[in-house]
Amino acid sequence: MAKVKKAGAVRKSSGKVVGKAKLAPSGARSRPPKNKKSGVKARSKKAVAKRRLGKKSKATPIKEVPPPPVFRVQELDPQSKCGPGTSVQRLFRLREEWANGAVHSHMVFFDRHGWYCEHGRSCPAVPHAMKNGVRERQPGPTHNARMRA
Repeated sequence: MAKVKKAGAVRKSSGKVVGKAKLAPSGARSRPPKNKKSGVKARSKKAVAKRRLGKKSKATPIKEVPPPPVFRVQELDPQSKCGPGTSVQRLFRLREEWANGAVHSHMVFFDRHGWYCEHGRSCPAVPHAMKNGVRERQPGPTHNARMRA
């Protein structure tokens, strides 16, 4: 009885033939590329990688990290700035001062939508205003109509 040929049978590969020159598509023998300037053969990838690693091992100058900005917080009256029918409960103006002299101003609001800046909820000024707003919070009724302790 003959062997049954199965689809997808795994066989050993014959391996590469050593010493046989590869031919270019045109049939001509290929040769390693030469450097245009000196006629020297191009370096292998390993040699180039070793050379690059050697260059990177030199001491690189450490860049100084600028100090964090300073936030100046000023609380404003929401009724006078936003109008008498506003839903804004707290309003803050913040000045973000950097060490290089750059200054950015922010307006941070607290209303039924929560805390947010004119630049968005993820603005770095919002946590600073929240911290200041919670610190100065006055006692008042809680959600269940009782006074805070």
